[in-house]
Amino acid sequence: MAQRPPFAFKTINMLRNILEVLMESTPREIDSTRLQNGLLEMEDVVAVHELHIWAITVGKVLLACHVKINPEVDTDMMLDKIIDYIKSVHSISHVTIPIEC
Repeated sequence: MAQRPPFAFKTINMLRNILEVLMESTPREIDSTRLQNGLLEMEDVVAVHELHIWAITVGKVLLACHVKINPEVDTDMMLDKIIDYIKSVHSISHVTIPIEC
């Protein structure tokens, strides 16, 4: 039985990654449901909506969403906490989040 050359697998993976970037789909390594649930489990987070996760190039993932928090919470502190969670747990380095009270 003939085996496929290793470069065929690399080429297929590379084409898959390129197609995901072009289609602006959520990268396979990111579980958007887990990420959203993690945000909702944070104290003082009321809602998360308009969640979009996509890659602009292989390895550079972006996230944008709206987060509603309790009005009595300091928005800057909460934003820092949310961004730290996204960066440390999900390895997404570029995050845009408008905070709603």
